[in-house]
Amino acid sequence: MIKKNEKREMPSYRVQAVERALDILDCFTFENKELGLFEIAGQTGLNKTTVKRLLANLTHRKYLQQDPKTKKYKLGMRLFELGGIVFSSFSLRKVAAHFMDVLQKETRATVLLGVMMEDHLVYFDKREGNGMIRISSEIGWRRPLHYGMLGMILCAFLDPMKVALILKKYPLEAYTCRSITSEEKFKDRLEEIRKQEYVMEIGEAVEGVIGIAAPIRDYSRSVIAALGIAVPAAEGISQERTEELIGRVKETCNRISADLGSGE
Repeated sequence: MIKKNEKREMPSYRVQAVERALDILDCFTFENKELGLFEIAGQTGLNKTTVKRLLANLTHRKYLQQDPKTKKYKLGMRLFELGGIVFSSFSLRKVAAHFMDVLQKETRATVLLGVMMEDHLVYFDKREGNGMIRISSEIGWRRPLHYGMLGMILCAFLDPMKVALILKKYPLEAYTCRSITSEEKFKDRLEEIRKQEYVMEIGEAVEGVIGIAAPIRDYSRSVIAALGIAVPAAEGISQERTEELIGRVKETCNRISADLGSGE
């Protein structure tokens, strides 16, 4: 509960409107699931006009919802959705861990797990390969969403309009001489990925590295992550070996998806 004139440590860069909105959300607890305007004003120490304005904004964005009869407020579906994303992320890493270990042991390749956060590719987990090449993609690192094998998988299963907006904000870049920099060619590539449910790229993100990745789905069949392996191109892989690796990656993703509740 926030009390009037209560002293707390504040971050160096404080946005007052954001702080006040968060103070309102903090008023809700298991004991106080529904609160009225006057109760919220009393707990936050803010005047009723300010609280009313902030409540209107939070309700419009679905962080709160108002009961039309009692006029009281309660936490909205947007917070439930965000909580689901957090829960899914923690579950994903826990579920994927064993399968990533097995895949790395079987292939001796670097295994990478990535998710989409704030329109970026974020590396969520990693198993280092046994070869001489080290992939500089540490856990927590961010890349443009279209970057490499994992990024292409995530983009492929997004709404095309969303992809167009992301490409406008973060244009395609030439990371190597093989990188796709044409939006039309990139969109064609995404269509191909959707059809075959995997991607194989040779030196498009990192020189001398072959990447093979596939999607991971949750209980709703939505793609929530991408998992892939990176192997040195210098080693050379036969068609038979290529098909074997693609099969192993897809199988691993399917097993993780199944454990997350996705149907076959």
